[in-house]
Amino acid sequence: MRSRTLKGMVSMFEQMMLPALQTARSRYLDALANLEAEQLAWRLAPGSNSVGFLIRHIAEVEYRFCAMFFGRPLPDGVTLFTIGPVQDEGQFTDLDALLSFRDSSYAHLLESLHEFPVDAWDAAVQAPIGTLTPRQALGRLVYHTGYHAGQIGLIRKYGGSR
Repeated sequence: MRSRTLKGMVSMFEQMMLPALQTARSRYLDALANLEAEQLAWRLAPGSNSVGFLIRHIAEVEYRFCAMFFGRPLPDGVTLFTIGPVQDEGQFTDLDALLSFRDSSYAHLLESLHEFPVDAWDAAVQAPIGTLTPRQALGRLVYHTGYHAGQIGLIRKYGGSR
């Protein structure tokens, strides 16, 4: 049996995991408050990641985790540019496109989690980043978002084009 009733899945996710995810997301959105297009190219130091790159990266990791742990493939047309041994070349400078991509990835993640079978949350899944249960993977994703949101906050506070 793939899952329990939809009501059971939604209830478990909403009661047990959604609050942590929403808290991490709110801190991330706070780091992006009043973001201006020119700030997307800001970095702390030469060779470090820019704000635009980090926004794209957080969204791509949400898509990637859906594929690796929550049984939902990448949507058609989504390409992952910021995962793996890559360098920030400064190409993520379109604010509207980045914010749209960010919102789409989060919607994809929420849909994946709402549809995920209740009985699969604690089943180990082998993935390129290691063997984790989906519950552990969600925790890692929350941490990942918070980590990079903190970087964005530091860049916006101390970085820039100076």
